Amino acid sequence: MAWAIWGVIAVVLLIIELVTVDFTFIMLAGGALVAALISLGTDSLIAQVLGFAIVALVLLLFVRPVIKRHLEPKRDIPSNVYALAGKGGRALTQITESSGRVTIGGEEWSAKTQSGSIPAGENVVINRVEGVTVVVQRVGLAEPATQM
Repeated sequence: MAWAIWGVIAVVLLIIELVTVDFTFIMLAGGALVAALISLGTDSLIAQVLGFAIVALVLLLFVRPVIKRHLEPKRDIPSNVYALAGKGGRALTQITESSGRVTIGGEEWSAKTQSGSIPAGENVVINRVEGVTVVVQRVGLAEPATQM
């Protein structure tokens, strides 16, 4: 009869998992199913609870992180033009707080500085992208790149 109790616990945990979709309760349900199988072989409540605890713990610590890593989308990875932050280039014209031109990886971009000016020919580093304009600083004065 203990197998039926463990079975009900497993079903309840699966229903909760359907609502939360966090992959926690399904791991606990796996432990409850193992406990139900153990109860078919022995009446020892200690063995059943121990089986539940060990299997649930192993599933939570090792299986759940792998599942979550594969099913959740990657975050905070800059792409497109925002991946330019931190890359180097060369000033084609004088760059001021309002205008200028740089070359980055063989492409020409509109550029500006946060403060001051950079003469043509200087090496620059991109701090961030604002629309179609890159905000740059001289290589020696560059701050860590900021993500958008």
